[in-house]
Amino acid sequence: MKKYSLLLLISFIWGSQFFFVALVTDDVGAITLSLLKALIGAICLSFISLFLKKETGQTHIKLYVTIAFFEVVLPFILIAQGQKYVSSSIASMLIATVPIITLALFVIFFKKKVSQFQFVGILLGFLGMVILSWPTQAMNGSGTVLGNVLILLAAISFALSLILMEKLGDGSPVIHMRNVLWIATILLLPLAFIFERPLQVDVSSLQITSIIILGIFHAGIVYMLYNLLIKEEGAIFASFSNYIVPVVGVLLGYFILNEPLSFQHLIGICIILCALLLSNKQAFKSE
Repeated sequence: MKKYSLLLLISFIWGSQFFFVALVTDDVGAITLSLLKALIGAICLSFISLFLKKETGQTHIKLYVTIAFFEVVLPFILIAQGQKYVSSSIASMLIATVPIITLALFVIFFKKKVSQFQFVGILLGFLGMVILSWPTQAMNGSGTVLGNVLILLAAISFALSLILMEKLGDGSPVIHMRNVLWIATILLLPLAFIFERPLQVDVSSLQITSIIILGIFHAGIVYMLYNLLIKEEGAIFASFSNYIVPVVGVLLGYFILNEPLSFQHLIGICIILCALLLSNKQAFKSE
């Protein structure tokens, strides 16, 4: 039960990020927002690491840099930019392709075997995602197409980083992700000043609060939990958190942002939940 509770918690945190991003994305540049999230998250995990025992052993500098780019730098920017063209609920739906992409990468490049139930669960989840996003995609025109492409590229980036995080092996998830976020901050800092004006951002108190929440919970805490889940259950199991993210995104979009909740959305949600249950029961049962 512990792993499922952790999976649900991660999914809820990530699903809620689209709501907070939507509150600031019109006034804060994508790179600047990514920088602030990474910086605040790094500070948060650095504070937590003060209470941990010092670790000795192998460092993973090259792996940290690669994960920082594919898990933080690239997808943070793509999501923040993509949400200028699509709603928060649709953005969260498209991120649900991460399990599909992760399994495809494992099968193609690592020759990992996929069970029939796992395969059916993934296809079922993809069907649910299509049903969820289809009505909006059909009505919003070319602007939405650009937004969808950006979010899907972010999903591919997340899938690559997910596989890389599995290679970190032993060590504290707090230390691992603290290092990743500090490296991401270093990478994003010059980009923010080259392409945007981070020192001239004019934001409200509500937006400042949203940015702080994004940094602490959606960059710091959630990555620590995510790395912990990957360490204990593997990258494929952890990727299934993305099937719950669309449900959270749709519900938050409906109740807080007054976004539409259609009958197709409800069907899509049910299908995604069925896919999650099927995949968990058959592919990940270990007892």
